[in-house]
Amino acid sequence: MSSADSRPVSLEASLSRLLTLLLFLVLLLLLGIAAWIGRESAIQFALSRLHHDAEAIIGNLDVGGRRLAGDIQPIYRQPLSGHYYLVRFRDGTSIKSRSLWDEGLQVPERVSRLPRYWLMNGPRDQKLLVWQKSYEKNGETFTIAIAEDVAPLLAAIWRFVGIGVVASVAAVLLMLLLQRFIIRRAFTRLDRIGEEVREVRKGSREEVGTDVPAEVLPVVEEFNQLLHAWRQHQERSRNAVGNLAHALKTPLQVIMRFGEARNEPVILEQSRHMQHLIEQELKRARITGRAAVGRHFRPREDLGALAETLSTLYHQKALHIGLEVESPETLYLDQGDMLELVGNLLDNAAKWAEKEVRLHLDVDGNLAVVVEDDGPGIDPHRRKRLLDRGSRLDENRPGHGLGLAIVRDIVALYGGSLELDDSPSLGGLRVRVTLPLE
Repeated sequence: MSSADSRPVSLEASLSRLLTLLLFLVLLLLLGIAAWIGRESAIQFALSRLHHDAEAIIGNLDVGGRRLAGDIQPIYRQPLSGHYYLVRFRDGTSIKSRSLWDEGLQVPERVSRLPRYWLMNGPRDQKLLVWQKSYEKNGETFTIAIAEDVAPLLAAIWRFVGIGVVASVAAVLLMLLLQRFIIRRAFTRLDRIGEEVREVRKGSREEVGTDVPAEVLPVVEEFNQLLHAWRQHQERSRNAVGNLAHALKTPLQVIMRFGEARNEPVILEQSRHMQHLIEQELKRARITGRAAVGRHFRPREDLGALAETLSTLYHQKALHIGLEVESPETLYLDQGDMLELVGNLLDNAAKWAEKEVRLHLDVDGNLAVVVEDDGPGIDPHRRKRLLDRGSRLDENRPGHGLGLAIVRDIVALYGGSLELDDSPSLGGLRVRVTLPLE
Protein backbone atom coordinates (compact mmCIF):
# COMPACT_ATOMS: atom_id res chain seq x y z
CA MET A 1 0.00 0.00 0.00
CA SER A 2 1.39 3.39 -0.90
CA SER A 3 1.82 6.15 1.65
CA ALA A 4 -0.89 8.13 -0.11
CA ASP A 5 -3.41 5.34 0.64
CA SER A 6 -2.49 4.94 4.31
CA ARG A 7 -4.49 6.67 6.99
CA PRO A 8 -2.86 9.67 8.68
CA VAL A 9 -1.29 8.98 12.06
CA SER A 10 -3.14 10.56 14.98
CA LEU A 11 -0.76 12.49 17.21
CA GLU A 12 -3.23 12.27 20.08
CA ALA A 13 -3.60 8.50 19.72
CA SER A 14 0.16 8.00 19.38
CA LEU A 15 0.83 10.08 22.50
CA SER A 16 -1.84 8.18 24.45
CA ARG A 17 -0.39 4.81 23.43
CA LEU A 18 3.14 5.90 24.30
CA LEU A 19 2.16 7.21 27.73
CA THR A 20 0.08 4.09 28.39
CA LEU A 21 3.05 1.86 27.56
CA LEU A 22 5.31 4.00 29.71
CA LEU A 23 2.92 3.78 32.67
CA PHE A 24 2.71 0.00 32.45
CA LEU A 25 6.50 -0.32 32.16
CA VAL A 26 6.93 1.87 35.24
CA LEU A 27 4.27 -0.22 37.02
CA LEU A 28 6.07 -3.48 36.20
CA LEU A 29 9.38 -2.02 37.33
CA LEU A 30 7.95 -0.78 40.62
CA LEU A 31 6.17 -4.08 41.28
CA GLY A 32 9.38 -5.99 40.56
CA ILE A 33 11.32 -3.75 42.95
CA ALA A 34 8.60 -4.06 45.60
CA ALA A 35 8.54 -7.86 45.29
CA TRP A 36 12.34 -8.06 45.55
CA ILE A 37 12.44 -5.73 48.56
CA GLY A 38 9.65 -7.70 50.28
CA ARG A 39 11.35 -11.02 49.65
CA GLU A 40 14.76 -9.81 50.83
CA SER A 41 13.26 -8.13 53.90
CA ALA A 42 11.52 -11.35 54.87
CA ILE A 43 14.67 -13.40 54.34
CA GLN A 44 16.81 -10.98 56.35
CA PHE A 45 14.26 -11.04 59.16
CA ALA A 46 14.30 -14.84 59.17
CA LEU A 47 18.13 -14.88 59.04
CA SER A 48 18.39 -12.63 62.07
CA ARG A 49 16.18 -15.08 63.96
CA LEU A 50 18.26 -18.05 62.80
CA HIS A 51 21.44 -16.29 63.89
CA HIS A 52 20.01 -15.75 67.38
CA ASP A 53 19.04 -19.42 67.59
CA ALA A 54 22.57 -20.38 66.51
CA GLU A 55 24.01 -18.29 69.34
CA ALA A 56 21.68 -20.07 71.77
CA ILE A 57 22.83 -23.48 70.48
CA ILE A 58 26.51 -22.54 70.87
CA GLY A 59 25.88 -21.39 74.44
CA ASN A 60 24.29 -24.74 75.35
CA LEU A 61 26.67 -26.92 73.37
CA ASP A 62 28.79 -29.46 75.29
CA VAL A 63 31.60 -30.01 72.79
CA GLY A 64 33.23 -32.87 74.68
CA GLY A 65 29.98 -34.75 75.25
CA ARG A 66 28.68 -34.02 71.78
CA ARG A 67 25.35 -32.85 73.16
CA LEU A 68 23.32 -29.83 74.17
CA ALA A 69 23.57 -29.18 77.84
CA GLY A 70 20.46 -27.03 78.07
CA ASP A 71 17.07 -26.65 76.45
CA ILE A 72 16.34 -24.58 73.40
CA GLN A 73 13.04 -23.57 71.84
CA PRO A 74 10.38 -26.34 71.87
CA ILE A 75 9.70 -25.92 68.18
CA TYR A 76 13.01 -27.67 67.46
CA ARG A 77 11.65 -30.79 69.21
CA GLN A 78 8.35 -30.90 67.29
CA PRO A 79 8.60 -33.37 64.35
CA LEU A 80 8.85 -31.74 60.94
CA SER A 81 7.94 -28.38 62.44
CA GLY A 82 9.82 -26.47 59.77
CA HIS A 83 12.55 -25.41 62.23
CA TYR A 84 15.70 -27.54 62.18
CA TYR A 85 19.36 -27.47 63.15
CA LEU A 86 22.39 -29.62 62.48
CA VAL A 87 25.74 -29.42 64.33
CA ARG A 88 28.52 -31.27 62.55
CA PHE A 89 31.96 -31.87 64.13
CA ARG A 90 35.25 -32.35 62.42
CA ASP A 91 35.44 -36.04 63.31
CA GLY A 92 32.17 -36.72 61.47
CA THR A 93 29.88 -36.86 64.47
CA SER A 94 26.83 -34.59 64.47
CA ILE A 95 23.89 -33.39 66.53
CA LYS A 96 20.55 -32.73 64.90
CA SER A 97 17.25 -31.41 66.13
CA ARG A 98 14.48 -33.89 66.97
CA SER A 99 12.24 -31.93 64.59
CA LEU A 100 14.16 -33.47 61.65
CA TRP A 101 12.86 -36.88 62.74
CA ASP A 102 14.18 -39.32 60.12
CA GLU A 103 15.08 -36.58 57.64
CA GLY A 104 18.42 -34.89 57.18
CA LEU A 105 19.78 -31.57 56.00
CA GLN A 106 21.85 -31.67 52.83
CA VAL A 107 24.48 -29.09 53.68
CA PRO A 108 28.18 -28.80 52.80
CA GLU A 109 30.56 -30.48 55.26
CA ARG A 110 33.14 -27.71 55.26
CA VAL A 111 32.36 -24.03 55.26
CA SER A 112 34.29 -20.87 56.02
CA ARG A 113 33.94 -18.77 59.11
CA LEU A 114 31.82 -16.36 57.09
CA PRO A 115 28.09 -17.16 57.29
CA ARG A 116 26.24 -18.18 54.17
CA TYR A 117 22.59 -18.85 53.43
CA TRP A 118 20.46 -20.31 50.67
CA LEU A 119 17.00 -21.66 49.90
CA MET A 120 16.40 -25.36 49.43
CA ASN A 121 13.55 -27.86 49.38
CA GLY A 122 12.87 -29.62 52.67
CA PRO A 123 10.50 -32.27 54.02
CA ARG A 124 6.87 -32.16 52.93
CA ASP A 125 7.67 -29.66 50.16
CA GLN A 126 8.79 -27.11 52.70
CA LYS A 127 10.83 -24.15 51.42
CA LEU A 128 13.78 -24.00 53.79
CA LEU A 129 15.99 -21.00 54.36
CA VAL A 130 19.32 -22.46 55.56
CA TRP A 131 21.93 -20.47 57.47
CA GLN A 132 25.35 -22.07 58.03
CA LYS A 133 28.63 -21.00 59.66
CA SER A 134 31.80 -22.57 61.06
CA TYR A 135 32.69 -22.07 64.74
CA GLU A 136 35.41 -23.06 67.22
CA LYS A 137 34.81 -23.80 70.93
CA ASN A 138 37.16 -25.33 73.48
CA GLY A 139 39.63 -26.19 70.70
CA GLU A 140 36.96 -28.02 68.66
CA THR A 141 35.91 -26.83 65.20
CA PHE A 142 32.34 -27.47 64.10
CA THR A 143 29.66 -26.07 61.80
CA ILE A 144 26.10 -25.15 62.60
CA ALA A 145 23.34 -25.19 60.00
CA ILE A 146 19.94 -23.85 61.00
CA ALA A 147 16.90 -23.97 58.70
CA GLU A 148 13.42 -22.47 58.79
CA ASP A 149 10.45 -23.06 56.50
CA VAL A 150 9.79 -19.66 54.91
CA ALA A 151 7.07 -20.86 52.49
CA PRO A 152 4.22 -19.23 54.53
CA LEU A 153 6.24 -16.03 54.76
CA LEU A 154 6.91 -15.97 51.02
CA ALA A 155 3.27 -16.82 50.31
CA ALA A 156 2.18 -13.87 52.44
CA ILE A 157 4.60 -11.65 50.56
CA TRP A 158 3.18 -12.78 47.22
CA ARG A 159 -0.34 -12.16 48.52
CA PHE A 160 0.64 -8.61 49.36
CA VAL A 161 2.30 -8.28 45.96
CA GLY A 162 -0.92 -9.51 44.33
CA ILE A 163 -2.92 -6.93 46.26
CA GLY A 164 -0.36 -4.34 45.20
CA VAL A 165 -0.74 -5.41 41.56
CA VAL A 166 -4.52 -5.03 41.69
CA ALA A 167 -4.27 -1.66 43.42
CA SER A 168 -1.56 -0.50 41.00
CA VAL A 169 -3.55 -1.56 37.94
CA ALA A 170 -6.56 0.31 39.29
CA ALA A 171 -4.37 3.36 39.90
CA VAL A 172 -2.92 3.11 36.39
CA LEU A 173 -6.40 2.86 34.86
CA LEU A 174 -7.41 5.96 36.80
CA MET A 175 -4.25 7.70 35.61
CA LEU A 176 -5.04 6.68 32.02
CA LEU A 177 -8.50 8.21 32.31
CA LEU A 178 -7.00 11.40 33.71
CA GLN A 179 -4.31 11.30 31.04
CA ARG A 180 -6.91 10.96 28.29
CA PHE A 181 -8.87 13.87 29.73
CA ILE A 182 -5.75 16.05 29.96
CA ILE A 183 -4.56 15.15 26.44
CA ARG A 184 -8.04 15.67 24.98
CA ARG A 185 -8.25 19.05 26.69
CA ALA A 186 -4.84 20.01 25.33
CA PHE A 187 -5.73 18.91 21.79
CA THR A 188 -9.03 20.81 21.95
CA ARG A 189 -7.01 23.91 21.14
CA LEU A 190 -5.76 22.17 18.01
CA ASP A 191 -9.36 21.27 17.13
CA ARG A 192 -10.13 24.98 17.19
CA ILE A 193 -7.36 25.53 14.65
CA GLY A 194 -9.01 22.98 12.37
CA GLU A 195 -12.35 24.74 12.75
CA GLU A 196 -10.77 28.08 11.87
CA VAL A 197 -9.07 26.58 8.81
CA ARG A 198 -12.47 25.26 7.68
CA GLU A 199 -13.91 28.74 8.23
CA VAL A 200 -11.12 30.16 6.06
CA ARG A 201 -12.00 27.61 3.38
CA LYS A 202 -15.66 28.58 3.62
CA GLY A 203 -14.74 32.25 3.34
CA SER A 204 -16.07 33.32 6.76
CA ARG A 205 -12.56 34.06 8.11
CA GLU A 206 -9.63 35.90 6.63
CA GLU A 207 -6.95 33.97 8.53
CA VAL A 208 -6.33 31.52 11.37
CA GLY A 209 -6.07 33.00 14.86
CA THR A 210 -2.66 33.02 16.53
CA ASP A 211 -3.92 32.25 20.06
CA VAL A 212 -2.54 28.72 19.78
CA PRO A 213 0.06 26.57 21.62
CA ALA A 214 3.64 27.69 21.09
CA GLU A 215 4.50 24.38 19.37
CA VAL A 216 2.10 25.01 16.45
CA LEU A 217 2.31 28.81 16.32
CA PRO A 218 5.06 28.79 13.62
CA VAL A 219 2.88 26.55 11.42
CA VAL A 220 -0.15 28.85 11.84
CA GLU A 221 1.93 31.94 11.09
CA GLU A 222 3.41 30.35 7.96
CA PHE A 223 -0.08 29.31 6.84
CA ASN A 224 -1.41 32.86 7.32
CA GLN A 225 1.53 34.31 5.40
CA LEU A 226 1.02 31.82 2.59
CA LEU A 227 -2.70 32.66 2.50
CA HIS A 228 -1.95 36.39 2.41
CA ALA A 229 0.60 35.93 -0.37
CA TRP A 230 -1.85 33.82 -2.39
CA ARG A 231 -4.57 36.47 -2.06
CA GLN A 232 -2.16 39.19 -3.12
CA HIS A 233 -1.11 37.12 -6.12
CA GLN A 234 -4.73 36.53 -7.15
CA GLU A 235 -5.55 40.20 -6.72
CA ARG A 236 -2.50 41.28 -8.71
CA SER A 237 -3.35 38.85 -11.50
CA ARG A 238 -6.89 40.19 -11.82
CA ASN A 239 -5.79 43.78 -11.60
CA ALA A 240 -3.06 43.18 -14.18
CA VAL A 241 -5.62 42.05 -16.75
CA GLY A 242 -7.71 45.19 -16.30
CA ASN A 243 -4.67 47.46 -16.24
CA LEU A 244 -3.32 45.88 -19.41
CA ALA A 245 -6.64 46.33 -21.17
CA HIS A 246 -6.73 50.01 -20.18
CA ALA A 247 -3.12 50.50 -21.21
CA LEU A 248 -3.74 49.03 -24.68
CA LYS A 249 -6.67 51.27 -25.52
CA THR A 250 -4.62 54.36 -26.43
CA PRO A 251 -2.02 52.57 -28.65
CA LEU A 252 -4.88 50.73 -30.32
CA GLN A 253 -6.63 54.00 -31.16
CA VAL A 254 -3.40 55.20 -32.82
CA ILE A 255 -3.22 52.00 -34.87
CA MET A 256 -6.85 52.36 -35.96
CA ARG A 257 -6.30 55.98 -37.06
CA PHE A 258 -3.20 54.88 -38.94
CA GLY A 259 -5.20 52.19 -40.73
CA GLU A 260 -7.95 54.64 -41.61
CA ALA A 261 -5.44 57.22 -42.90
CA ARG A 262 -3.65 54.65 -45.03
CA ASN A 263 -6.88 52.84 -45.97
CA GLU A 264 -5.52 49.49 -44.73
CA PRO A 265 -8.51 47.14 -44.27
CA VAL A 266 -6.41 44.39 -42.66
CA ILE A 267 -5.08 46.75 -40.01
CA LEU A 268 -8.55 48.14 -39.37
CA GLU A 269 -10.08 44.68 -39.07
CA GLN A 270 -7.47 43.36 -36.68
CA SER A 271 -7.42 46.51 -34.58
CA ARG A 272 -11.21 46.40 -34.23
CA HIS A 273 -10.92 42.76 -33.21
CA MET A 274 -8.35 43.72 -30.59
CA GLN A 275 -10.61 46.51 -29.39
CA HIS A 276 -13.47 44.05 -28.96
CA LEU A 277 -11.25 41.75 -26.90
CA ILE A 278 -10.08 44.65 -24.71
CA GLU A 279 -13.65 45.76 -24.11
CA GLN A 280 -14.55 42.22 -23.20
CA GLU A 281 -11.76 42.05 -20.60
CA LEU A 282 -12.74 45.42 -19.16
CA LYS A 283 -16.32 44.21 -18.89
CA ARG A 284 -15.15 41.03 -17.14
CA ALA A 285 -13.19 43.19 -14.71
CA ARG A 286 -16.34 45.18 -13.94
CA ILE A 287 -18.40 42.01 -13.56
CA THR A 288 -15.95 40.32 -11.13
CA GLY A 289 -14.86 43.55 -9.48
CA ARG A 290 -16.93 42.82 -6.37
CA ALA A 291 -15.38 39.38 -5.89
CA ALA A 292 -13.11 39.00 -2.90
CA VAL A 293 -10.15 36.69 -3.27
CA GLY A 294 -10.71 33.43 -1.36
CA ARG A 295 -14.38 34.16 -0.61
CA HIS A 296 -17.19 31.77 -1.41
CA PHE A 297 -20.18 32.30 -3.64
CA ARG A 298 -23.31 33.84 -2.08
CA PRO A 299 -25.89 33.37 -4.86
CA ARG A 300 -28.63 35.76 -3.72
CA GLU A 301 -26.30 38.60 -2.76
CA ASP A 302 -23.80 38.21 -5.60
CA LEU A 303 -26.31 37.65 -8.42
CA GLY A 304 -28.37 40.68 -7.41
CA ALA A 305 -25.28 42.90 -7.61
CA LEU A 306 -24.30 41.26 -10.90
CA ALA A 307 -27.74 41.93 -12.43
CA GLU A 308 -27.45 45.60 -11.45
CA THR A 309 -24.03 45.84 -13.11
CA LEU A 310 -25.27 44.31 -16.36
CA SER A 311 -28.36 46.50 -16.37
CA THR A 312 -26.05 49.51 -16.19
CA LEU A 313 -23.85 48.16 -19.01
CA TYR A 314 -26.88 47.63 -21.29
CA HIS A 315 -29.00 50.57 -20.15
CA GLN A 316 -29.76 51.51 -23.75
CA LYS A 317 -31.81 48.31 -24.16
CA ALA A 318 -33.87 48.73 -21.00
CA LEU A 319 -33.46 45.01 -20.37
CA HIS A 320 -35.36 43.14 -17.70
CA ILE A 321 -33.06 40.61 -16.03
CA GLY A 322 -35.14 38.17 -14.00
CA LEU A 323 -33.52 36.12 -11.25
CA GLU A 324 -34.86 32.94 -9.66
CA VAL A 325 -32.48 31.67 -6.98
CA GLU A 326 -33.20 28.51 -4.98
CA SER A 327 -30.02 28.00 -3.02
CA PRO A 328 -28.46 28.10 0.46
CA GLU A 329 -26.99 31.40 1.53
CA THR A 330 -23.43 30.29 0.76
CA LEU A 331 -22.00 27.73 -1.66
CA TYR A 332 -18.44 26.50 -1.24
CA LEU A 333 -17.40 27.64 -4.71
CA ASP A 334 -14.94 30.41 -5.52
CA GLN A 335 -16.80 33.71 -5.73
CA GLY A 336 -14.63 35.06 -8.54
CA ASP A 337 -15.08 31.93 -10.70
CA MET A 338 -18.84 31.92 -10.22
CA LEU A 339 -19.21 35.64 -10.97
CA GLU A 340 -17.13 35.20 -14.11
CA LEU A 341 -19.12 32.15 -15.20
CA VAL A 342 -22.59 33.61 -14.57
CA GLY A 343 -21.47 37.07 -15.67
CA ASN A 344 -20.37 35.78 -19.06
CA LEU A 345 -23.62 33.83 -19.47
CA LEU A 346 -25.71 36.92 -18.68
CA ASP A 347 -23.47 39.17 -20.77
CA ASN A 348 -23.85 36.96 -23.86
CA ALA A 349 -27.59 36.71 -23.29
CA ALA A 350 -27.89 40.50 -22.86
CA LYS A 351 -26.06 41.15 -26.14
CA TRP A 352 -28.57 39.12 -28.12
CA ALA A 353 -31.72 39.72 -26.09
CA GLU A 354 -34.41 42.13 -27.19
CA LYS A 355 -36.07 42.89 -23.87
CA GLU A 356 -35.71 40.05 -21.41
CA VAL A 357 -33.11 37.74 -19.88
CA ARG A 358 -33.90 35.10 -17.26
CA LEU A 359 -31.60 33.27 -14.89
CA HIS A 360 -32.63 30.30 -12.76
CA LEU A 361 -30.20 28.90 -10.18
CA ASP A 362 -31.06 25.73 -8.29
CA VAL A 363 -29.14 23.50 -5.87
CA ASP A 364 -30.13 19.85 -5.59
CA GLY A 365 -26.97 17.82 -5.08
CA ASN A 366 -25.43 19.78 -7.97
CA LEU A 367 -25.50 23.46 -8.88
CA ALA A 368 -27.68 24.09 -11.95
CA VAL A 369 -27.63 27.48 -13.70
CA VAL A 370 -29.99 28.15 -16.62
CA VAL A 371 -29.80 31.42 -18.60
CA GLU A 372 -32.21 32.15 -21.48
CA ASP A 373 -33.05 35.19 -23.58
CA ASP A 374 -35.62 36.37 -26.12
CA GLY A 375 -33.05 36.89 -28.87
CA PRO A 376 -32.85 35.19 -32.28
CA GLY A 377 -31.31 32.00 -30.89
CA ILE A 378 -28.67 29.79 -32.56
CA ASP A 379 -29.03 27.19 -35.29
CA PRO A 380 -28.54 23.71 -33.71
CA HIS A 381 -25.83 22.82 -36.25
CA ARG A 382 -23.79 25.88 -35.29
CA ARG A 383 -23.99 25.63 -31.48
CA LYS A 384 -20.92 23.42 -31.11
CA ARG A 385 -18.83 25.95 -33.00
CA LEU A 386 -19.97 28.66 -30.59
CA LEU A 387 -18.16 26.92 -27.72
CA ASP A 388 -14.79 27.10 -29.49
CA ARG A 389 -12.54 29.76 -27.97
CA GLY A 390 -12.75 33.05 -29.82
CA SER A 391 -15.42 31.86 -32.27
CA ARG A 392 -18.18 34.36 -33.14
CA LEU A 393 -21.23 33.61 -35.22
CA ASP A 394 -21.91 37.26 -35.94
CA GLU A 395 -18.77 39.24 -36.79
CA ASN A 396 -20.70 42.53 -36.51
CA ARG A 397 -21.23 42.08 -32.79
CA PRO A 398 -18.21 41.99 -30.51
CA GLY A 399 -16.98 39.13 -28.39
CA HIS A 400 -19.88 36.65 -28.28
CA GLY A 401 -17.94 33.42 -28.70
CA LEU A 402 -15.15 34.34 -26.28
CA GLY A 403 -17.52 34.62 -23.31
CA LEU A 404 -18.99 31.15 -23.79
CA ALA A 405 -15.52 29.70 -24.33
CA ILE A 406 -14.53 31.15 -20.94
CA VAL A 407 -17.65 29.57 -19.46
CA ARG A 408 -16.64 26.27 -21.04
CA ASP A 409 -13.19 26.47 -19.44
CA ILE A 410 -14.60 27.18 -15.96
CA VAL A 411 -17.13 24.36 -16.32
CA ALA A 412 -14.35 21.97 -17.34
CA LEU A 413 -12.27 23.11 -14.35
CA TYR A 414 -15.08 22.16 -11.96
CA GLY A 415 -15.90 18.91 -13.80
CA GLY A 416 -19.37 20.09 -14.86
CA SER A 417 -21.38 20.11 -18.08
CA LEU A 418 -22.54 22.80 -20.52
CA GLU A 419 -25.58 22.47 -22.81
CA LEU A 420 -27.08 24.78 -25.46
CA ASP A 421 -30.66 24.52 -26.72
CA ASP A 422 -33.73 26.63 -27.50
CA SER A 423 -35.62 28.50 -24.81
CA PRO A 424 -39.21 27.16 -24.77
CA SER A 425 -40.59 30.25 -23.02
CA LEU A 426 -38.57 33.15 -24.51
CA GLY A 427 -37.72 31.68 -27.91
CA GLY A 428 -34.00 32.56 -27.85
CA LEU A 429 -30.97 30.62 -26.70
CA ARG A 430 -30.98 28.64 -23.44
CA VAL A 431 -27.68 27.77 -21.77
CA ARG A 432 -27.63 25.16 -19.00
CA VAL A 433 -24.59 24.72 -16.74
CA THR A 434 -24.35 21.94 -14.14
CA LEU A 435 -21.54 21.87 -11.57
CA PRO A 436 -20.94 19.17 -8.93
CA LEU A 437 -20.79 20.53 -5.39
CA GLU A 438 -18.62 17.71 -3.96
